Amino acid sequence: MAIVLLGGIVVVASGRGGELARERTDDPAPQDFESWADVARYRPPAALLGYQAGATDRALQLISRLIAERDAEIAWLRERLRQLQPEGEREHGTLIGPDRTDEP
Repeated sequence: MAIVLLGGIVVVASGRGGELARERTDDPAPQDFESWADVARYRPPAALLGYQAGATDRALQLISRLIAERDAEIAWLRERLRQLQPEGEREHGTLIGPDRTDEP
């Protein structure tokens, strides 16, 4: 009898028992990870033992895709800025502004 009762508690607690079930959260959307703080605050949905693997995997894939997109945009912007910078104002791969004081 105790095993049946314990099994029923496990079923209800895991969300398959009706009214005591937690609402399932939607998968994260790109706007959920607008900044580093959003990523730091993210907590994957809990499961009976650990986290819901599917939701956690989808969130990590989304985060990695967003970071890759931002890295590509930053690289493109840096290259575009380098192209726009006059040749004499480039030094060791960095961009030097027109107000350099070390020129004679």
